[in-house]
Amino acid sequence: MFEQNNRIKEEADNILHENRLLEILGAYGKPYVSGSYALNLMTWRDLDIYLETDLISDERFFQLGGELCAALSPLRMNFRNERIAKADGLPDGLYWGIYLGDERQGAWKIDVWAVCPKECERLIKYCEAIREQLDEITSGAILSIKSQCWQDPEYRRTYSSAHIYETVLRGGARDLQGFWDYLDL
Repeated sequence: MFEQNNRIKEEADNILHENRLLEILGAYGKPYVSGSYALNLMTWRDLDIYLETDLISDERFFQLGGELCAALSPLRMNFRNERIAKADGLPDGLYWGIYLGDERQGAWKIDVWAVCPKECERLIKYCEAIREQLDEITSGAILSIKSQCWQDPEYRRTYSSAHIYETVLRGGARDLQGFWDYLDL
C-alpha cells in the first residue's frame, strides 16, 4: 500500500507540474497541497489544494475556474460558495470540485478551496496535527482501511477520510472491522 501511495503521488506531481496546476493557482494566491498527498496516505486519485488568498472575488474565482478547465480538460466542475452556505465541516471559502472522469472508477478528483489566510492556517494546522500522530503502524492501518472504502457509495456521504483518521489515531482501529465498530454505522 505504501508503494501504491508513491505511484499515485507521482501521478499527482505530473498534474501539479506538467499540467501547470500549481503555476495557475500561484497567479491567484499561495497554493498548499494538503490532505492525503501531504500525509502520504493516498489510496485513490484525490487531490486537495488550499489556495490562500485575500478575499478573491467570485468573478476572479470563475476566471481561475476557466484556466483550470483549459489546463485539465475535466469531465465536469462543481462550484460552491461556502462564504454564504457555511455548511458544517467545510472550509469558509470558494470551491472548485474538478472531476477528470468517474472518480469511483479511478479518475482524478481535484478539490481547490480559495480561503483567507486565517482559514488556510487553520486547515494546514489540522493536517499537520494528523501528520504528527502518524507512524508506520497507523499509516499502514489508514492506508488499508481507505483502500477498502474509497469505492463505497457511502464514502463522502456518511463518512470521510477524516473519520478513518479519527478511528485509527484516536480509536485505535487497525482494520476495516475495527473502523466499522468504532463508527457504529
